[in-house]
Order: sequence, then C-alpha cells, then structure tokens
Amino acid sequence: MLLPLALMLSLGAAPLGVDCDGERLVLLPFDTVAVTRPEGRRTEEAIRRALARTSGVCLEPRKETVERLRALSGKQGTCRDASCQAEEAKAFDAKWLVRGRVLGLGGHRTVALMLVGADGRELRSTFLVPELEAGAEEAAAKAFASLWEGRGPPSLKEGADTTLRPLPMVLLGTGAAALVVGVGFGMAARATEKRFSVGNGGCEGEGEALRRCFTDGLRRGERQSDLANGMLGLGAVLGAGGTILLVWELP
Repeated sequence: MLLPLALMLSLGAAPLGVDCDGERLVLLPFDTVAVTRPEGRRTEEAIRRALARTSGVCLEPRKETVERLRALSGKQGTCRDASCQAEEAKAFDAKWLVRGRVLGLGGHRTVALMLVGADGRELRSTFLVPELEAGAEEAAAKAFASLWEGRGPPSLKEGADTTLRPLPMVLLGTGAAALVVGVGFGMAARATEKRFSVGNGGCEGEGEALRRCFTDGLRRGERQSDLANGMLGLGAVLGAGGTILLVWELP
C-alpha cells in the first residue's frame, strides 16, 4: 500500500531549499504521445514556469520530484479512484499533484492537464500550445488558472458545468471526415484501376493520343490512391488523439 510509503517519504524527504508560503504542489514529469522527448520536456518546463508564478502556489523543484519518483519506482500502481489518488498525493507530501500529457496532433502540440487534490478529487483541462515558448507559458497559465480557481470544496462545485470541452470532439469529427474522404478516394482509385484493367478506361483513338490518355488515367489513379492512404492515415491519427483527450477529460 502507498500509505506506509507516504509516511516514510514524508519523514525522510529533504526540505525545500526555499520557504514556501503557498499550497504545496508537485508537477509530475509529463507523458508524451507522438512528440519527441526534448519537445515534451520544453513544453513541461514552460508549464512549470507558469505554475511557479501562480499566486498561492508552492511548487516543488523538478529535481526533488524526480528523486521521489525514483524512490517509488516499481511500488506505484495505476490509480483508478479518489482514495488511491489521495494516497498518491500523500506519498509525494503534496496538497496538490499535477499530471500532464503532451500530444502531437496534426503538427500542433496539445497538452492535457489534471489537478489532483489531497482528497483525491481531480480537475482536468486541455489546451493548444503556441509555437513560441512565451506563448506556451501564457497558454499554460490560463489553463492552470481555470483549474486552480475550481479547486474549492466539492459542495461549492455541485452545480458546476460538466460539459466536455470542444477540442476532443473537433478532433474526432475531423478524423471521421478525413476517414470518409479517404474511403471516397480509395473507391475512386479502385474504380479507375478496374476500368483500365478490363477495358480501355474510356480512352479512344490510337497511337500517341491513346498512350497519352492511358498514362493520364493511370497517374490519376495513383494520385487517388495516394490521397486515400494519406487521408485514412490522418483520420486514424486525429481519431486516436481525440479519443485520448476525450478519455482524459471524462470525470
């Protein structure tokens, strides 16, 4: 169980190098999906800077967080409920834990954040990361501010809006549209192949004109096939990304 381990870590952990007046918060290293580790780390650092300048937050240095993770290596399971998440927060000697995931979708970076309290409650948010690092920090500050403002007692949040954010649905819808277009191009390519394999493909005449017609038709079929493969691949990637974000945001 994590509780004895939490007590051990809280007793044996070294104190922070600086005094903290705010609520103790631990930002765990981010997971990455379709993003290189260096790019994921840069995104994490931009978010860390945004959290560090949030009023009322006492953010643990990354080095200390990594040391705690190493101490917990092999002893942590996947948390599925509030009680497990509460024990995990105690293991990190934190009032709040922040988990994050960086996803590379359609050439853009998307970040999914989850704020977990010492009581196991969680709040979630997703946002797109601008290209410039300064823009990434500002976007992270806005996304985290919405989570931080909503961290009040559950009794104050009973009437809160639980509507899913639009980004996962946009990705799923775009992915579905890309799949439909890909299937359409695939059917067109198949029809073109069939016309030229069993007949003249609609080409008439003879000599150079006939050869040119055949060449153009075959090239058109190749383009249709390439477009079909590209759109099917894009649809699969967007659909997977939308599904990940949708699952991430579900309560």
